Amino acid sequence: MKISIAEGLYLIALDDEEGRLLAAAEKTIVPGLISACILELHLQKKVELHDSTITVSDTTGTGNGILDNVLKKLKSGVSLTDTIENLTHHFKDIQEDLNQLLIQRGILKKEATKLMWIPLSERMDNANYAFEQQIRDSMFNIVFKSAKPTPGFVVLMSLIYDCQILNEVFKDKDELIDAVKVAKDIVNSPMITDELSQALKNLKAYFGN
Repeated sequence: MKISIAEGLYLIALDDEEGRLLAAAEKTIVPGLISACILELHLQKKVELHDSTITVSDTTGTGNGILDNVLKKLKSGVSLTDTIENLTHHFKDIQEDLNQLLIQRGILKKEATKLMWIPLSERMDNANYAFEQQIRDSMFNIVFKSAKPTPGFVVLMSLIYDCQILNEVFKDKDELIDAVKVAKDIVNSPMITDELSQALKNLKAYFGN
């Protein structure tokens, strides 16, 4: 993917018509985004996971401001779920940070909704839908064409399910049934390490899935 796992998760969590966060994701999105950042740092070999306990192995910046901010807050010897719990309180504005990042990259556009001349609220318009479309297409190929996902996509699809927004991608009920089966089992994908698989399983329990 040309965008980070957290950015991909956030794009799916935004209602394309309303330009606001989906109601289903309101409680899960912040810990979901933190999880995405930590696991991406793991894939970039900045963080090791042993029995879902974090060890910071490389503090060099990634070039992504949001990932780097999370990396600075990570502490070795703390469990993955405890870390997510702690950082969820530190990064309550992570959605706004993502808005700004995606606006800078030309993917989102901020618009004011108005009644006559009175601004009511702001919405995020998906100005470059190609990134989100690529995610949706890839997920359909994984579910219905048995396409092999990259490790990053295994993480993304698992978190989309954990954040209870899989039905935003698979809106047809029959398609959703198949997608849920794949999303539940994707934590056992041979494309990821045993350490990452265990971390994703722990996250399923953390999110109550």
